Amino acid sequence: MQIILLEKLDNLGNKGDILFVKSGYARNFLIPYGKAIFATKDNIKFEINKKEELERELIKKISIAKTKCEKIKNIKSIVIPAQVGIEGKLFGSVGSRDIAKKLSELSNIKIKKHEIYFLNGALKHVGQHKVIFKPHHSVSITVEINIVSQDKDK
Repeated sequence: MQIILLEKLDNLGNKGDILFVKSGYARNFLIPYGKAIFATKDNIKFEINKKEELERELIKKISIAKTKCEKIKNIKSIVIPAQVGIEGKLFGSVGSRDIAKKLSELSNIKIKKHEIYFLNGALKHVGQHKVIFKPHHSVSITVEINIVSQDKDK
């Protein structure tokens, strides 16, 4: 029996795959549990159109991510002032929210905090640090962050 998978199943296939399976497996498990549908002509056409639409959306998302990375690449250095205690240790830490806010200000694009990844956890010391800006799972860039002591006179 020919079916179209509605979700990824281990040892069977990915979402949208058109497969031949035993009729009992399809009728008793896959179709009743909503994991597959019968592969009729209409369903196959619908699934092909859906895949094409998803591919177009993916290409659009990747191009947006690449333009974001190009804008971030133009920024030479990112300086973040923070309150510093003894031996250059910060009061608290500089997190992804702080870095995303600063990058957004410098590049004039909206950057979300979940697009920032740390190599060694949150930044807790003064100095140069590297973080990864990853707007899409296939597009990323390394960004240098310089944490400096905030003036106490202000």
